[in-house]
Amino acid sequence: MLLILDIGTSSMRGMLMDCRGQIIKKRQSKYRPEHMPDGGVLMETGQLNKALETCLEEIGSYCTAEGIYLDGISVTAQRSSVIPMGKDGHALCPALMWQDKRCVGLIEDLTDRTKAIYEICGMRLSPVFSAPKMRYVKTHMPEIYEQSVKLIGFQEYVLHYLTGEYVTDTSIASRTCLYDLRMNKWSEDLLALFEVDKEKLCPIAPVGSVVGSTRSRIGGLLKTDRSIPVVSAGGDQQCAALGMQDQKEDSLICNMGTGAYVIAQTDRPVLDPNMRVNCNVGGRPGTWILEGMVPGAGTTLDWLCNIFYSHLEKEEALKILLKEAEKAPAGARGMCFVNALAGTGTPEWNLLQNGSFTNLLLRHTREDFARAGLEGIVRDVAGCVKSVETMLPEKGGPVKVSGGLSRAEFLMELLEDTLGRSVCRADESEATALGAFKSGMQALNMHGGYYEQS
Repeated sequence: MLLILDIGTSSMRGMLMDCRGQIIKKRQSKYRPEHMPDGGVLMETGQLNKALETCLEEIGSYCTAEGIYLDGISVTAQRSSVIPMGKDGHALCPALMWQDKRCVGLIEDLTDRTKAIYEICGMRLSPVFSAPKMRYVKTHMPEIYEQSVKLIGFQEYVLHYLTGEYVTDTSIASRTCLYDLRMNKWSEDLLALFEVDKEKLCPIAPVGSVVGSTRSRIGGLLKTDRSIPVVSAGGDQQCAALGMQDQKEDSLICNMGTGAYVIAQTDRPVLDPNMRVNCNVGGRPGTWILEGMVPGAGTTLDWLCNIFYSHLEKEEALKILLKEAEKAPAGARGMCFVNALAGTGTPEWNLLQNGSFTNLLLRHTREDFARAGLEGIVRDVAGCVKSVETMLPEKGGPVKVSGGLSRAEFLMELLEDTLGRSVCRADESEATALGAFKSGMQALNMHGGYYEQS
C-alpha cells in the first residue's frame, strides 16, 4: 500500500492506493496563494504544513483502524516555485509561486541570452521558472538570500518535511533553468548567468528513486514507529504523463488543472528551434518530455465563475457556466476572449500580456461571455497541441486529457471540435497520482511499476 502525496498549486491531495492503483482513501486540503498588486504571488508555507499534517494524521488513523501496512510514500508536486529555507529547517519567507512575475525586469536583462539558455537547459526564458525567481531573491531580498541554506520548490519542501533531507530529482531540477539537459547536472554556466550559488541548490537524485525515510515526527503523525521509505516520483506534469501513457507512448497528453499542459514523451532530448515548447526530464529514467503550457485554464474558469456567479458555491457556479455556454451559439455571436489573465505561454510566451473581451455589443448576454471564455481557453490549448505536435509529428493519435477540467463534458466537446481530432479522457482523472504510484512501486521493487498499471 502506498500513500501518494500530490502537492498542487491550490490544494494538496493525499491518496492511499492499493497494489492495483485503486484509491482506497483520499484526503484533499485546499490553500490559497495571495496575488499581490506588484505581480507577486505568495503563499505562506504554514498552509502547506497544515495540509500535510492533516493528511498524514487522517491517513495514519485510517491505516491503524483498518490494519493497513504502509509500504512507502511517493511524492509529486507543482514545479518552479521558490522557497528560501533557513538553518532551522523553516522557510524564511512565503513561497514565491510559479505565477510570480516580479522577476520580469531580470528576464529582460537576459533577453539576448535566451537562445543560449534554451540550448543548455531546454527551457524558454520566462518568469515562470525557478532561476529568475532565485535571482530576484538575491537582488531584491539579499538578507533572505544570504540567510538561506537552500532555495527549494514544493517537491523538495515536502521531501525535507518528511525525511529531514534536502534533495531534488532530475525531473524537478530540469524545470529550474539551471540544469544541463545533456550532461544531467547543474550547469556551471547557467549558475553563473543567474548568479545563483550552487550550494543553495539540492543534490540531485534520479527521478523515481528512494530519497530517504520518514523521521520520527512523521511516524507520530502516521501512528507508526516504523521508518517508511519516501520516493521522489517527479514533477506533477511528468507524473501525469507517466500515469496516462502506456508502452506505445503514441499520444499527446493534456493535463488541465490550474494551467493546461500539453505533453509528449520521448526517448531523447528534443529542442524546438523556435523555443515554443520546453524539454524536460521525464517521469521515468531514460525519458524526456516536450511540454507546452497555457497559464490560465482552471484559474480562468474560476475567474469567470467569480465574476458572473459569485453568489453560488464554486462547483455549482461551474455547472451553471457550462450550461449557459452551451446555450450560446458557436463563436459567441462575434465576441472574442483573449485568455491572458495570467499571461500567455506556448507559443508566444508573454506573461505580461493582459486578457480581454472584444467585439462587445448590446446584444451580448451572460451566456455569450461564458461561451467566449471557454472558447478562448480551448483555442489556446489547441494551439499548444499543434506546437508540440510540430516537434513530434508521429504523436498523431487521440489527445488524452486528464485533470479536474477533463470532467467538464462540454469543454471536452469544444476541444475536440477545435482540434478536429479525437479527444479521450483518462479513465482516472487523478493521472498525476497514478503516475506517482507507478513511480513509487517501481522504486520500491513492488508489483505494479511503470507499465503494469497501463
